[in-house]
Amino acid sequence: MKPDCTDIAFCPLCGHRIESRVRHGRPRPVCPACRYVHFANPRVAAVVFVTDGDRTLLVRRGGWPEKGKWALAAGFIDLGEPPEEAAVRELKEETGLDIAIDGLLDLSYDPVSKAIVLLYRGRVLGGVLAAGDDALEARWFTRHELPELAFESTRRAVEAWLG
Repeated sequence: MKPDCTDIAFCPLCGHRIESRVRHGRPRPVCPACRYVHFANPRVAAVVFVTDGDRTLLVRRGGWPEKGKWALAAGFIDLGEPPEEAAVRELKEETGLDIAIDGLLDLSYDPVSKAIVLLYRGRVLGGVLAAGDDALEARWFTRHELPELAFESTRRAVEAWLG
């Protein structure tokens, strides 16, 4: 089996070496000893679209993918964490702002990060705008000064906002 980020070498249940076998219509890591089948499930990301009048909030990315480009505040949801709480947490970590979630805007799939993307609308409750976590900058932009955007989910949200 060719190794990549979704492969495992040993069974997490019995420790036996994993083999590639067709299960449920495609090759998957399978334990020949206990028959455990490893499913490499997609990650889930929470993204937040926040506006203030004629401005939208963006962060400049500090890491892969799309380093240096601007995007909506986002991050992966932790196991057991409600998606809305992840969205609030990620926006706070990246911008310093406290928000309330006003609803789900979109659900999509990002082929680069192989993640399911939940796009929420958020509203600022307080806090002080300051880049944090993996954001190099956090800034409000009007429709006339938008920078180069990362990610299809960000581009779609901004295009819908522009009308």
